[in-house]
Amino acid sequence: MFFQVLSELAKISGLTALISVLIGFILGSVVLIKYIRTRQFLIFNFFLCIIFTLSPWYPSGLGYLYWIITGEFLLYQVYVLIGTVGVPIAILAWLNVYLTTLKPKKRKSVLIIYGTLSIFFELYLFYFLILAPGAPIDSLLGIIKDPTNPYDIDFKGFVLIFLGVSIMTACITGVQFALVSMKKEEQPEIRWKGRFLLIAFLLFGISAIFDAIIEMDPILLIIMRIILDLAHFFFYLGFILPGWSKKLLSIKHEQMITR
Repeated sequence: MFFQVLSELAKISGLTALISVLIGFILGSVVLIKYIRTRQFLIFNFFLCIIFTLSPWYPSGLGYLYWIITGEFLLYQVYVLIGTVGVPIAILAWLNVYLTTLKPKKRKSVLIIYGTLSIFFELYLFYFLILAPGAPIDSLLGIIKDPTNPYDIDFKGFVLIFLGVSIMTACITGVQFALVSMKKEEQPEIRWKGRFLLIAFLLFGISAIFDAIIEMDPILLIIMRIILDLAHFFFYLGFILPGWSKKLLSIKHEQMITR
């Protein structure tokens, strides 16, 4: 078997991304279990958010796991697909939560518009990756600059625009959602969820921006992955605020005082 060589930076990127993906899956599974117990559809949306906001890190994490097992790289098409196709799902799930809660009258129209753009985005990807093998996909989709680090894809064109707009949309609406929640003086639980979500969206935005546009050395890369892990932990707290955290924050005591 021909063993393909990864750079040291790619190994660090792959290992830290794999850890982040595993943490995200564990937290997402906890949220999914709560949905199964409660059958509250918004909680299922939270599950989709946690799992698919990790999509841009799937190529590094899952690609590294594949390399450990086989000694080979995944195909370029696979890296691009697993890193992008889940993003629209995450944004649609989040927008459904945001609009249902804050802007219910605009919910249907906004979801239709973004859903249509998402379908076009997915068709664009599949067409150039699978149905048009002779197309200059590097310039249309993304470029791998370093052959020893196939996880670092420099996205181009429509893909870059769509991903950038999606991240900005999520962070802006997420911060607004958190700030509104923090103003619920009569509901301590909602206030705490808002605080945790504010931290989560800010940390996620920082991590995503650095991963996308900053040339990182190993130390900065590890720091950004830790920030990503913290972001998903705070998403978990902000979405469902588990019982142990309520006890830690003495929320029940606060609620008795406010009555």
